[in-house]
Amino acid sequence: MQSDLVIKENELIDPSIYPEDQRNLVEDFNSRIRRLTGIITGIGKEYHTIWVINAKTKKMYLYRSTGANTNRYAVELGFRFDNYDRFIEEYVDRCVVNSIESIQRDVKLDVVFSRIQDGEMFTLDYMRLSDDGNMSYHQMAFALAGQPGETDNFILAYRDIDKSIRKHIADKRYLREQLDIVETLSRDYYNIFKINPKTGDVVILKLDGYVTKGMEGAGDKIYPYDVLYKQYVKDRVYSEDQEWMYDAISLDTVKRKLANNSEYVSSYRVMDNGEVHYYQFTYVSINANIPDSDMLAGFKNVDDIVESAKERQNLEILASTDIMTGILNRGSGERKVIDAMANDKAGMLCILDVDKFKEINDEYGHNVGDKVIRGIADALKLTFRDEDIIFRLGGDEYAAYVMNIDNEEAGKLVMDRIFKEVAHMDIPELEGREIHVSAGAAFFKQGNKLSFEELYKMADSGVYESKKIQGSALNYSH
Repeated sequence: MQSDLVIKENELIDPSIYPEDQRNLVEDFNSRIRRLTGIITGIGKEYHTIWVINAKTKKMYLYRSTGANTNRYAVELGFRFDNYDRFIEEYVDRCVVNSIESIQRDVKLDVVFSRIQDGEMFTLDYMRLSDDGNMSYHQMAFALAGQPGETDNFILAYRDIDKSIRKHIADKRYLREQLDIVETLSRDYYNIFKINPKTGDVVILKLDGYVTKGMEGAGDKIYPYDVLYKQYVKDRVYSEDQEWMYDAISLDTVKRKLANNSEYVSSYRVMDNGEVHYYQFTYVSINANIPDSDMLAGFKNVDDIVESAKERQNLEILASTDIMTGILNRGSGERKVIDAMANDKAGMLCILDVDKFKEINDEYGHNVGDKVIRGIADALKLTFRDEDIIFRLGGDEYAAYVMNIDNEEAGKLVMDRIFKEVAHMDIPELEGREIHVSAGAAFFKQGNKLSFEELYKMADSGVYESKKIQGSALNYSH
């Protein structure tokens, strides 16, 4: 077996140094190397094992195999089954230990080629069983071995990415228990960062999308949070969303949001080459039970959620909607409230979240947690009027701007109806457990000079006061 052979990109072998009966094989190898001059820049630096597959014949060739992380058994499989379909089926069945059905589906040749035919790289992260019987966090990458439309060859590359994480999380056993968090983010998000909330230190775990000025690729280098936070907002975020975004992902805001919630999610807009795109960020505590635990942050484009929309107006409608609940998402809801305030429309801004939501998720499962999230949204839709603006802030947080409510007595009547609807939510899996919410509210009156950010902070402070009260509660802030 020749799996220890190291060949650098475009490095050809001199046939004259080989016996005459082997020179044809060497020349054939050289010709294959020449055909691979279009291989993606840098892939050889990051991936320890690289196969080249012809999409028409499905024939596989080993291009590179080197490094301590090479799975020798997997390489042997490639020599034994040099047809891609057979090899990849055997590899996933024998070496992959999680999400096997979904990975089997994603690595089918037609699926792979549809994702890479325009020159994009497609990656899959998973848990791999190594030769010594241990598990490691691993990645498969697929890319064209040439220019789009000019080649039938594509690359299947492997790399161990466990080391990028375990260097920054000392307890490897605990890492194994938490890999589902990292894996979920890595599957859905282009850019993933690990953040120390005490020091503000940032380490890049994955960087497949836009690279912020002052940052490089994934690795061990440590960056200050300000580079990710301020530079990214300045260079990337749509001008109308920048002021909100500066506050939304400041370290203080993120830590405050994660103090009572398992995750912090919201949407924003990005300006790219003169076009506005819809994006989403997610912040998650690696260990919610440990104060100031390291956090993971993921950023992704969500245009693809609505890529099948045939007309632009459908795109706008769908992009403004929270997919899980059907109410407005944060970005569109906040813009509507800002517009109402700009037109001097008085109202009450109310913010609420679910008490002990993490406990519900942990005890009953995320499927039940999702039912609670949808149930709260349904309660809001039943209670508020068509003219009112209701939207999901992210996670288990919601907001509503109630038109023409400008005093505490009227506001209390409205919120009591909300509390009653929430208390009567019918979710059998909760086995009679009553749901409670904590709410905060603030008023915008005609002629008022408050900005949306000021109004939001006032209402948000009321939520934290309500958290001190047993059961559903409302607190006003002035």
